[in-house]
Amino acid sequence: MPTDINFPPRVEYFRLQWIDYSGVLRVRIVSRSVALDLAKNKQSYTLAQNCLIIPISTAPACFPDGIEEWLLIPDWKSLRVCGFKNNYASVMCGTSRAGFVASSARCPRSRLCDVLSEFGSTHSYSIMLGFEIEFSFLDQGFNIVACLDQGIGYSTSTGLRGEMGNILDEIVSALKVSGIEIYHFHVEMADQYEIALSPLPPMEAIDALIMTQETIRTIAIRHGLRAQLSPKPVGGGRGPKNGLHAHLSLNPAQGNENHFLAGILRKVRSLCAFGLANYDSYERVAGDCAGEWVAYGSGNKDLPIRQVNHHRWEIRFLDATANVYLFMAAIISAGMEGLLSQRHLAMEDCQVVPSALSFEEAKRQLGEKGITERTPKSLKESIDAVTEDKEMKDWVGEELLTHYVRVKQKEVEHFGKMGEDERRIKMLQYF
Repeated sequence: MPTDINFPPRVEYFRLQWIDYSGVLRVRIVSRSVALDLAKNKQSYTLAQNCLIIPISTAPACFPDGIEEWLLIPDWKSLRVCGFKNNYASVMCGTSRAGFVASSARCPRSRLCDVLSEFGSTHSYSIMLGFEIEFSFLDQGFNIVACLDQGIGYSTSTGLRGEMGNILDEIVSALKVSGIEIYHFHVEMADQYEIALSPLPPMEAIDALIMTQETIRTIAIRHGLRAQLSPKPVGGGRGPKNGLHAHLSLNPAQGNENHFLAGILRKVRSLCAFGLANYDSYERVAGDCAGEWVAYGSGNKDLPIRQVNHHRWEIRFLDATANVYLFMAAIISAGMEGLLSQRHLAMEDCQVVPSALSFEEAKRQLGEKGITERTPKSLKESIDAVTEDKEMKDWVGEELLTHYVRVKQKEVEHFGKMGEDERRIKMLQYF
């Protein structure tokens, strides 16, 4: 528990932050004196029943069971100075339902904490996690920003010489103030940029991810632009499709890592409900994005999982609409089951690029490698998969999964009635 001395000396305000089931960052700001009282347990901080369950499609309307009181539980180990506003600091919080026996049963961050504790007690591996964040700059009318030095392709210097390059420099400098180490940043493709974070233990990595996303958005808006992390920033089938790729490794390598991978591959269809967490996320179920077939391949970006080496993988079926605490709790649980059961990795390391082939030829070649399952093509399909998955219910917790699925079913219902552009604009207001 920190004392006043542990708080950064120039910080006047503290952002109490949590991520709801829609992947939206929510914030309450308190003064230094209130933060100190919270740290010393002299007072608690309460929220209403809508703190986790607001669907994007119906916001601000939501559908609670009734009147409930919730508590924010700050994790003071996550405290970081906000590089985009140096007299502010942020602290990530869990949520707890007051007066409820299993008070944290619906909290994604708490669930990940429990999963990591279980993993640490049963395995000698340490998990490291890093993220690649893809984003685009839009103007006030939600159109791709036109500039003289427009980004035109992968890793070109075009797109970095003008104002966009200055904005990226400012973002990276702010992240340094926040103590977040950048691995690299570059032009990903036309109208799309990427910032990759250096690896950290899972909870720290996700906390750093959230600070990075907020820093990107905040600095862009100061330049009169919208930094969009949404999977579909542009309509009409045009433009980039933004992903959020997670690099997960087991360390040190011990020779059993294929069991972990096999556990994850067995559950990809259910896991998509957490990683591709909203309606337009499934625009990325395509080649060179999240992949259309449940498979893995060394160096193969046409699949949901790219193997970097035998104990490190790039998980590609993830975007900024996800609650990443919940997603990683589910991923690690699936991998842990694979380790505990010594699950056999039945499919081969896939070097086929399905998107370069006809459907029938891809199906034939992949079938020869034991690859037969398709990635879900819609949020409804992945929600149906996770609802029927009894193991996932045990791993995530019935309370959490039930309320999460309710929110996602509302998204399916209401977003399905919207036109493409109405839905896109709604998403862009949040991501």
